[in-house]
Amino acid sequence: MSEPEQPEQETPAYVPESRLQRGVRYSHRTGLYLSLAIALATLVFLILLIARNTRHVKLDYVFGSTKTGLVWLVIISAITGWVLGIVTAFLIRRRTRRQPV
Repeated sequence: MSEPEQPEQETPAYVPESRLQRGVRYSHRTGLYLSLAIALATLVFLILLIARNTRHVKLDYVFGSTKTGLVWLVIISAITGWVLGIVTAFLIRRRTRRQPV
């Protein structure tokens, strides 16, 4: 008994994926959605914090003083510390990297 002949299966031609499909695949692999969700939650939290906090404090400078919202003082201090930390890390990495021979 001979086996019935099966038609040869054609291999499908290569279909390149679109930028959107590549982006979705990449974002799933890297956890980009989780990072975006955390960033969005942080932004919403900051907006609510700013809207609800109306307390003002007096700030004294060398050449004067002013009254400002406490929340702005905290946010500006946090952003300044974050930026200075990035700059410090960059400078340390730049000074300690291996010099070309």
